[in-house]
Amino acid sequence: MNPMIPVICLLTASMGLGLWMGRQFLRRVSSNPIHIGFHLLLGVAGLEAVVMLMRITPDAVADSAGPSGKAAALVLALAVITGFATSVVARRWSRQSGGMVLATHTVFGTLGFVMFLAWAFM
Repeated sequence: MNPMIPVICLLTASMGLGLWMGRQFLRRVSSNPIHIGFHLLLGVAGLEAVVMLMRITPDAVADSAGPSGKAAALVLALAVITGFATSVVARRWSRQSGGMVLATHTVFGTLGFVMFLAWAFM
């Protein structure tokens, strides 16, 4: 079995749940902490799996992630950081500031997911 498949599944599940929560946010439905927790767990587990893949890639060459794998991991890490920042900013600042940080989280998450897929299928 290709070691990329579980990572793709983790990141796809996190992305799907994030998209669903984003739709709920736009409809002004309050967030369920359980959904946020699952999104967090899936995202962090996916990031950790990407970092593990950077050391040993599917063709078993050590440290062969190259610039594209490292860039994907960096952008996914920024998505996790901005996800944490979203909860802090939403509680302390205005709704507009929280929305900006949430939009940044969305951009980093989507970009990191696409970058990972590009690395996985190249």
